[in-house]
Amino acid sequence: MNMMIRLVAIIAFLATLSSCGIMQEEDNKVTVIAFGGTVTEGTSAKLDVLQECFKWETTEVNMVRKTQTWGAILERILTDWVEDDVEVIGAGATGNTVANGAARLEDDVLSHSPDYVLVMFGMDDALAGVQADKFQEDLEKIVNRIEEEKVNIVLLTPPPVSEKMTVKCTMEELRLRQAHLSGLVQTIRDLAKEKSLPLIDFFQYFLDNRLAYDHLFEGWLPDAVAQSAMAPFIAGELLPLMGVDNYPNPTLNDYRKVYSDAGNPLTKHNAFTDLTYFEGEFFVVFRSGQCHGIPEHTTSRSEVMMILRSHNGINWHEDAVLKKEGLDNRDPKFFQADGSLLVYVPCTKTSDWPDDYPKRVTYGFERLGEGKWGEPFPCAQCILWRPREWHGEYVSAGYPWRIKKDAAVKLFSSEDGRTWKVISHILPFETEGGETDLFVVNDRLTAFSRTGQRSNHELLISTWFPDEDRWETVSSGRLIHAPNVFKVGERLMITGRYCSQSDDGFRDLRKDWNAFNSGDDARMDKADPARVEAYHHGLRTGIFVIDGVRPRLVIELLSAGDSSYSGVVQYGDEYVISDYSMHEYYPVIRKPGDWKTPSDIYVSRVRFGK
Repeated sequence: MNMMIRLVAIIAFLATLSSCGIMQEEDNKVTVIAFGGTVTEGTSAKLDVLQECFKWETTEVNMVRKTQTWGAILERILTDWVEDDVEVIGAGATGNTVANGAARLEDDVLSHSPDYVLVMFGMDDALAGVQADKFQEDLEKIVNRIEEEKVNIVLLTPPPVSEKMTVKCTMEELRLRQAHLSGLVQTIRDLAKEKSLPLIDFFQYFLDNRLAYDHLFEGWLPDAVAQSAMAPFIAGELLPLMGVDNYPNPTLNDYRKVYSDAGNPLTKHNAFTDLTYFEGEFFVVFRSGQCHGIPEHTTSRSEVMMILRSHNGINWHEDAVLKKEGLDNRDPKFFQADGSLLVYVPCTKTSDWPDDYPKRVTYGFERLGEGKWGEPFPCAQCILWRPREWHGEYVSAGYPWRIKKDAAVKLFSSEDGRTWKVISHILPFETEGGETDLFVVNDRLTAFSRTGQRSNHELLISTWFPDEDRWETVSSGRLIHAPNVFKVGERLMITGRYCSQSDDGFRDLRKDWNAFNSGDDARMDKADPARVEAYHHGLRTGIFVIDGVRPRLVIELLSAGDSSYSGVVQYGDEYVISDYSMHEYYPVIRKPGDWKTPSDIYVSRVRFGK
């Protein structure tokens, strides 16, 4: 057993001791309570106000789920940045005014002995016509009572009311509501100043951030896009109060769907994206096919590579449809070599191909001009992930997809980006290593690898010592699929798929997932469909800072189910990020196959602070 395998075994053993209570230290937990009305509760809004969001094959609209609210996302961010365990308790109640909140303060807030209380009232008060003096009186009651318990208080202003509310009221009524709400917001600000309390001003945040403002459901309720932007904003304001001053303060500036073919059963599943910027244009590539998996047979239109281009990242147009005929095409990756734009397409043999044909081959396509791409050429007999340039040559990690008695992940090199050869073995077969991104860290080539069950599904980080052809491997302690590593200033960042229920939750819920899909009636009967749904719905696209070897969540993009596989491009002071997701269509899981809904392609723009 080599050093890396021993390390993984030790980590697993220590985790077992901890779970049994043998190594548990004193349980330190920070309790944060989000206290307020409808905006605080978070689930009364449509999932995305700009899309239909119908549950698949129904006309029932998907609303924001509890795991997609700003409070739930905030808990996941704080948990990664605060050394103690963090619990964010949602104490928002639909329709509650500040007077309603005062009546339930003892039971819903103080009974939990919180460390921090985030108080956000005002929106329901404005809609109910509560007078400013009464609002101030009841808000002061709440603040004074919490102060008696010597609990940290943070006041939050609600979002503004937008013009979309005119669907339910006249323009004159809208102006009156806006004016009334502005008055209550000023009351909150004045109280924060008077009592020297921290203030998180969502009212101003929404006015300054067009994305958030445009995603107010019915003109006043933040949808899931807006809430995915709200969570890191709160984290950036709250973490310094908790003694953490190195959070990168991301701002979500744009989030839009750029491609869907939901009505076509052959191409409804659009997935596995990559993104690049070439000769003044953005290019996004993705696989368009019938389903996530590999079909037994291919058709003339199924499982193709779609390439879109855009001058501004907003309006996208088809540039090409590429395909290596007869093979399943998937996991495309862009690469710019010697002034040329290439796209690598790993292809998998189907039953239509002879037995002696290699199981997997990566083919390359070269762009020849607008809408013109060359014929596919073979590059390597494996899945090449994301090529990089290093020390005057091109390198890429490749994996053969669990071929026994061979390395799980290998290092390939190329002089021209077209012909690739193996120069080193990164991970042994026992790790079940797969998708691996390369990046240069402190002038050393470092690999970030997704692994399988034998390695606890954790992301492994391997550093190469070429003079000895030796890789030192450690566990990141996190589960991240389809890694894409990039830099923001001096910070190392990674985006990929993670599980909102926590890594341990992923492993536990995955047991039900495996049983539910086993085809074994006895196992399927024991699987709980609700847990299967929790597992699959909990898969998200996350962006993390790598602190040492530990990834810490920075922002979560709206996503769920089959999702992630992101491309990243720096453009000015923003980072443009592509991914895919099926969250818009997400159904209730009752039987195997219910999750096989369409998935669409999205592009986001994120700016990071310090």
